[in-house]
Amino acid sequence: MVRRRELLGMVGATVGAGVLAMGTAEAAPQDSWKHRRPSHRTLKVMQFNIWLGGSRVPGGRAGIADTIAAVEPDVVMLSESNPERVAHLLADLSERGLTYFDNANPVDPAVISRYPIIEHASFPYWSKAVVSVHGTEVAAYSGHLEYRYYVNYLPRGYGGGTPSPLETSEYGWGEIPTGPITDVGLINRLNAASGRTKVTRTVLADAAKERAKGRLTLLGGDFNEPSHRDWNHRTRNLFDHNGTVVPWATTKAIEDAGFRDSYRVIHPDPVRKPGFTWPSDNPGADVGQLTWAPKADERDRIDFVFYHPDRRIRLLDSVVVGPSSSIVRNERVQESGRDRFWVPTWTWPTDHKAVLSTFRVATR
Repeated sequence: MVRRRELLGMVGATVGAGVLAMGTAEAAPQDSWKHRRPSHRTLKVMQFNIWLGGSRVPGGRAGIADTIAAVEPDVVMLSESNPERVAHLLADLSERGLTYFDNANPVDPAVISRYPIIEHASFPYWSKAVVSVHGTEVAAYSGHLEYRYYVNYLPRGYGGGTPSPLETSEYGWGEIPTGPITDVGLINRLNAASGRTKVTRTVLADAAKERAKGRLTLLGGDFNEPSHRDWNHRTRNLFDHNGTVVPWATTKAIEDAGFRDSYRVIHPDPVRKPGFTWPSDNPGADVGQLTWAPKADERDRIDFVFYHPDRRIRLLDSVVVGPSSSIVRNERVQESGRDRFWVPTWTWPTDHKAVLSTFRVATR
């Protein structure tokens, strides 16, 4: 959300060493590496909301670069970025001996990449970077969608910032005096009014054109909207969903276009592995900075990395990067699920957790 979001430790089950230890390229057998190129590369893709360029946390700007230096993603979708913040980040990474390129988006959001960017484009609430992974071209889209109409708050008894004159606008972001609103039809109508799904369909159409050119397509972002896979019949009485099952339209449209949710492919159970990305705990921020619904369990997975299946790309893993604690009812709470966290030993710069998905890409 714009106002609230503008060295290495692991918690839980250990991520396979073969995934986290791999760099940009996998080594060929020692007796033949001089004679042929690797036939595939590891591609690490991260969605990262940088909370107004790290400005809300002491040391936050350095923390953004430290996160990327520790994780070493190949492609990063940045939310709450702008050209100045991206320039600062690239300079900070250079000081750490890392070279990244950016897609020169004139507004938020951005894409940065360890691979040179050969094409780029801008869309409302989205931007694109095309990179060549040793001959295999990949179109990566970064989104940061409308933060108002945050109607996943309605079942939790909060207004969600729907603008006037629409229904529920009288509550603003505040508590609803009469309690939770669980009318799924109303929730769907107000969610559609946000325009999040509409602008995403524009990008999905562009991605189809990129695939027609023979390119792989990836899509990530801070959607400010949950997943339909997380608000189902199994979670209807958890996380203050208050009995609601909501077919959140944006993630559904992306999946209907053939994309797969990388985190849910690896971790299909939203009860045992909810994968919450907001609101993250952050020891450098007061709890009041990290919650907008202080009497509710407002946790949701709103940061995503999607990929379109292709014989040249294989998903290997997906983990949450960030603190293993979240904010629940105005308190810092350790997550009790079975999600795996890459826990920072450096300054965590944001009120989100990041998502890191690792792929194997066949190269030419």
